[in-house]
Formats: sequence, C-alpha cells, structure tokens
Amino acid sequence: MTVLVHTHPLVLQLENDLLPLFRAALPPLAAAAPRALASVFAFSSGTASAFQDYHFGVSCLLEDVPDDAPEEVALLVSVTGLESGARLSAQVVWGQPSGQVEMQAELQADDLPTLHAALPRLLAGLQQAASRGAPVI
Repeated sequence: MTVLVHTHPLVLQLENDLLPLFRAALPPLAAAAPRALASVFAFSSGTASAFQDYHFGVSCLLEDVPDDAPEEVALLVSVTGLESGARLSAQVVWGQPSGQVEMQAELQADDLPTLHAALPRLLAGLQQAASRGAPVI
C-alpha cells in the first residue's frame, strides 16, 4: 500500500525509490546532527486538486535557534504539473524566515536518472547544513 493515494505512475516510482532511501539516511543524519530531529515526509498539494503536485523529503528540525533564524532545513524533492507534463525539482532549503536554497539539482522534466545521481550530494548537503545549524551567510 502506498502512502499517497490517487497517484500518477511517476509519483508511485518516486515513492518507492525515495522513501526507503530517505529512511536509511536518518541514522547518519542523527549521528552528524544530534541536536536536530530528522524525519521523512511525503504529501500532495495543488490549487485545482490536492493531487497535482507531490513532495517527498527529509526534514531536520533544529533546537535552540534564535527567534529570527530558521528552525528547519530540508531536502525537498517535488514533482509538479502532473496534469500537463511532470517537472521534477530537488533542493536543500531552509525554512522561514530565511527560505534560502542551500543547493539544488538541475533536472529536466521527469529525469529520474539525474535525480538519482544527485541524491547522494543532496543528502550530504542536508547533513552538512543540519550539522552547521544555520544557513551559509
């Protein structure tokens, strides 16, 4: 059974590929950033339908951050525009108030091989960002 329902074949592929990989990344993240709470997420979104876009990732919530600093950094993989030609994006991004993109993968349409090739670098970037505890200034 899938986590997300009413899914497009690309979403099912991403779910099957990414969620186990992201779960396996949690112990190394915890070791590298013991003051961060890391978790895996998957959800759908959209304006016309709740199933237009899908997002998968790893979120690291940081503790003891100043009020004006982001308390989260995440690896976010999104597939958007399923009704009109799917587009993939992958990035390590800080939460608000920063919203700073730490790193991203250059992907074309539904280019799964390039996404898979970029994931080790993105996971390492997430681990470094969570260990550092703040965006690069």
